Amino acid sequence: MRKEETNEYTDELEKIDLFSYFYEFMKALRKFFWLVLLVLVLCTAGGCLWSWRSYRPMYEAYTSFVVTSSGQTYNSSYYDNTTAEQLGKTFPYILTSGVLMDVVREDLGYSFGSSIEATVMEGTNLFTITVRDSSPQTAYDVMTSVIENYPVVAEYIIGGTTLTVVDESGVPTTPANSGNMRQAAAVGFLAGAVISALFLVVYLAGRKTIRSGEDMNAIASTKFLGNVPETRIKKRSSAKDQAMTITNSKVPPAFKEGIRLVRSRTEAELQGKECPALLVTSAVPEEGKTTVAVNLALALAQKKYRVVLIDGDLRNPSVLQALNLPKKKNGIVQVLRGQANLEDVLMEYRETGLKLLPGSGKISNPASLIRSEEMKNLMQTLKEQSDFLIIDTPPSSVLSDAAMYEALVDGAVMVVRQDFASAQQVQRGMETLADADIPVIGYVLNYMEEGAMGYGYSSYGKYGYGKYGYRRYGYGYGKYGYSRYGYGRHAEDEDDEDRSGSRERKSSSGKAAEKSVSAKQGESAE
Repeated sequence: MRKEETNEYTDELEKIDLFSYFYEFMKALRKFFWLVLLVLVLCTAGGCLWSWRSYRPMYEAYTSFVVTSSGQTYNSSYYDNTTAEQLGKTFPYILTSGVLMDVVREDLGYSFGSSIEATVMEGTNLFTITVRDSSPQTAYDVMTSVIENYPVVAEYIIGGTTLTVVDESGVPTTPANSGNMRQAAAVGFLAGAVISALFLVVYLAGRKTIRSGEDMNAIASTKFLGNVPETRIKKRSSAKDQAMTITNSKVPPAFKEGIRLVRSRTEAELQGKECPALLVTSAVPEEGKTTVAVNLALALAQKKYRVVLIDGDLRNPSVLQALNLPKKKNGIVQVLRGQANLEDVLMEYRETGLKLLPGSGKISNPASLIRSEEMKNLMQTLKEQSDFLIIDTPPSSVLSDAAMYEALVDGAVMVVRQDFASAQQVQRGMETLADADIPVIGYVLNYMEEGAMGYGYSSYGKYGYGKYGYRRYGYGYGKYGYSRYGYGRHAEDEDDEDRSGSRERKSSSGKAAEKSVSAKQGESAE
């Protein structure tokens, strides 16, 4: 019984792998659709061009006649089966023999490359000679010479014969063959399809990206915090809120559920830490780390935590863009340089309780600011006013900026876009944080798409600047993705409970939050 269960499990895994590979193949086909289409068009056009260039019109002249032995009448030879069989066996050989060809060349006075074919109607002595040549006149002349000289050659083999013409074509006026462009196009198309398929197979074989949690486990032992599904919201000029956030009613529930799962597991990992500072990064750009950082901060704020979201990407600040807010004149850089006060720069996001320390402008060398004493003092000040600090930073495998926060943060979340960055890039990003002694509390699989046969995925589409008029969110660019979770509760219901504060916090991290809130209420009472 155990062996049967093992066989069933193995068969199921093979089916999943097959469907998964087919899904990845179709995904690669969509990605390279225009390239594949170009190859098909070029190969089809190449086949047609080859057919046109290699086409050589051939003209066909033919004569049908009756062969009789000397001394016989026409009717008696026609029905003489013995004579017909003898002629039927020997005539084609005589007709195409070298001797006859020499006689015909001598008769015509020039060489030719015509093809000659002789057929006999079974049971009769009715023959047809067909001559094919690129010149219609040559085809007719060769045919006429063969008929005139055949009896002389055949006399030495089967005795005297007489050829009685029944039908002839005359000098042909149109080619007997066509260019067969349709067949050439079909062959070219098939060749293009084979080339495209081989290219996609090689592409998939050489593409070592992160597609699932198993791929992450192969390169790192960090914990899984959750999937963030691929989603989209339709861009409308009349709508005010176009941000991809859990506070936006137009965002699908599955996206909100994915963020809340990340929030719950993040709370559990940071349990016991007083005002933890959490760094959110990715291996390479366009993995959606800013969107994850923004929504994680909002999700924590919904649980009545005091949260400050810091735009720590001083080279390319994008938090305000992710929230669909206008750029500010002053930001964290001006605060660190003493050009602006923290109270004037710190802003609240739409009565959510979330405070933002935005970026402003771009600087090429932020190392001196990140490692400055002013940054340490700023972080200490914000910790005294907050329960959580969320810092959005540049990609860790591309720039060293994220690692520069090693003395300021308690952990990091690695955002990994499904099937985007290579496994080597993700591993290098994790190693950069590890070398800086920044513990990675877990990773988030982002941009999760619908899988083949529904294997753990859900489709809410995509969002991005495209022909359908959707807006992109994330690290400045790129689409956003996610998967199905199967939660029984509706996201909007949890929104209502979060806003009213009536939901019970049963997790250990939730209890810590209650203590913090109670303490603050006590301070207010005093």
